Amino acid sequence: MSEQIIKIDIELFKKEYDNITDIPTNILEKVAEIKNTYTCFNSFYDPKMIWAKKLYNNKDKFNNKPKAKNRFHIIIPEFSKTSEIKRSLIGYLNKLSHKNKDSIYEKIKIIIDNNEILDDIFNIILNYIKNNEDDIYCNILELFDKDYIMQNINRIWDNYIENKEWNPPLYVYENNLLLLNDEYDLYCDYIKWKKNIHNMNKIWTKYKNDELIILLNNILKHINYLINENVHKYILDILLEQIYKLLSIKKYPEIIENIKNIEIKNFDSSTKFFIYNIIEL
Repeated sequence: MSEQIIKIDIELFKKEYDNITDIPTNILEKVAEIKNTYTCFNSFYDPKMIWAKKLYNNKDKFNNKPKAKNRFHIIIPEFSKTSEIKRSLIGYLNKLSHKNKDSIYEKIKIIIDNNEILDDIFNIILNYIKNNEDDIYCNILELFDKDYIMQNINRIWDNYIENKEWNPPLYVYENNLLLLNDEYDLYCDYIKWKKNIHNMNKIWTKYKNDELIILLNNILKHINYLINENVHKYILDILLEQIYKLLSIKKYPEIIENIKNIEIKNFDSSTKFFIYNIIEL
């Protein structure tokens, strides 16, 4: 690599951030509206971010807007024994916390051990793992029979690698999600996908630790292909972030060496940041 990153002291950044105080009322109102409408913004979206986005968008108008989604909900009442079991499991999963995890685990274990709909139970738990970053959900997998869990993990892993599920969906490539003005549904879909991928990587590091090199090589090969393609910069970032998080669990010197050989002079600062983080592992 031919460039070095200039690192800014965190206190200097905080000082500059805190100096942003004059935020227009319409931006504050827009933030409140977004938080009330789109749950993916609740935890980290703030007025300063939306104001900065507004200023940036005014510099370069984005004309290729995707169509808004028409969302609807279907409720199908079901009162069978199977449905009752699923509702009980979901109830326990919703109540699960670090404070009560031991007692909740015992109740979930009873459901797992005395059930003929084990695949349905596994899929429900898997969906909770995908959507929750806390390890208390991933640890539920230990309650299953070892042979059963490995059979299912292997099946999901094979599909994950074969279908390249680590690769962002097509709409991420086709739309610059950082420049969309009011099409927040797409951005929320992207945030959900990204969370699912990172949470699945926790499963791989736990149950497919010896095969992580396969996933890493697949991602790295795709990165090398995209370097010469005209793609939105955050696509490289999310791929590099996956590599960084996987290597943080288990280091592969050959992967780090390959990242080190990437020419970064034409990359944005965020991409350079991910690359340097990987190299410093």
